[in-house]
Amino acid sequence: MSQGTIIRAMPAELYHADPGSVSNSMLSTLAKSPAHCWAMHLDPDRPARIATAAMAAGSLAHTAILEPHALSDRYVMKPAGIDYRTKDGKAWRDSQTAVIVDAEQMATAEAQRKAIMKVPALAKLLAEGDAETSLFWTDKSTGLRCRARPDFLHWHGPKRATAVDVKTISDLTPDAVMRSIATYGYHRQEAHYTEGLTWAGVEVEEFVFAFVSASHPFLAVAYVLDEDTKQQGFDDVIDLLATFAQCKRTGLWPAFGDGYQSIGLPAWARRSTEVEISYV
Repeated sequence: MSQGTIIRAMPAELYHADPGSVSNSMLSTLAKSPAHCWAMHLDPDRPARIATAAMAAGSLAHTAILEPHALSDRYVMKPAGIDYRTKDGKAWRDSQTAVIVDAEQMATAEAQRKAIMKVPALAKLLAEGDAETSLFWTDKSTGLRCRARPDFLHWHGPKRATAVDVKTISDLTPDAVMRSIATYGYHRQEAHYTEGLTWAGVEVEEFVFAFVSASHPFLAVAYVLDEDTKQQGFDDVIDLLATFAQCKRTGLWPAFGDGYQSIGLPAWARRSTEVEISYV
């Protein structure tokens, strides 16, 4: 079995174009159903992915927080008064090679960076390290080639690091963050990334999620997962990789079963079977 590989400064387009490797995004889609995974990531006739406004805002925030030195190279702010309906406005827009953002979008990203840096633990971690490091390895159980791209690695030595993953969120309260972890499978992400780092010979001292508000007031919190949640993430990844390997081997990527499926009301909508007694 091949060992893992860690590559610094690999262009994002090359990382995402790596043929045949399984990413955390693919596993998250597979958790919905194999059919979703095939349609979104593997179907050669799938439509080109179009970035949503939320995805674009997240990319801008990541650059501002993790690679502020690259912000001016990747983004350009639309000058006040520029109108794309005019000849001069169109000419300015068409001459730009960087991503165009408006003043409000840039101000939001800068406010998010300031919020992150107000958290001493995060400021210390992000002061030095590598952003967007690419990992490639072969899963021991299934033989699948896998990939991951941690947001940031703060090195404690040549083979020991703390991983930091930045998440923008509309509600920063613990209950909302817990729902977000469950909804988007961040516990699986930690497990998948940790596995890749381990196979690359890197000991993960800690995996830190840096959650920051998506809008005013801009606040940030450093969260780490509890041990039970971490273990569930590893268990889920093992199961999902096994499912992916089976689908790849058989060529079958089912949705939610064949034939008729039994379905009913969710638990919260079911009438209680307990007998109500009135003493009136």
